Amino acid sequence: MNPESVRRMVAGWRIAEIREREERRKAGPDVAAAVQDALALMDLFGEMHGWPPPANEARHRDDELARERWRRVRSFYQAHGEAAKPEDP
Repeated sequence: MNPESVRRMVAGWRIAEIREREERRKAGPDVAAAVQDALALMDLFGEMHGWPPPANEARHRDDELARERWRRVRSFYQAHGEAAKPEDP
C-alpha cells in the first residue's frame, strides 16, 4: 500500500467518525442502554468482588460530607421559608 492510499484511508475514517459522532449527538442519549450497561457493571462487580461493595473510609467521608451539606441546606430553607426562594428563577 502506498502512502497516499493510507492517507486517503485515514481521512475516510476521520470523516466517518465525525458523521457518526454527529448522528449520536442528534439522536441523544439512549437511556435504556445506559441503564442496561449500569446494571451489567453492577453484576460484573458483584461477581468479581461481592455486592454491595465494601465500605471504605473515602466513601464514608464523602457520604458524611453530603449529609452535612444537605442538613445545612435543609435547615436554611426551613428557617427562611418562602423568603429564600428567588423571585425570578
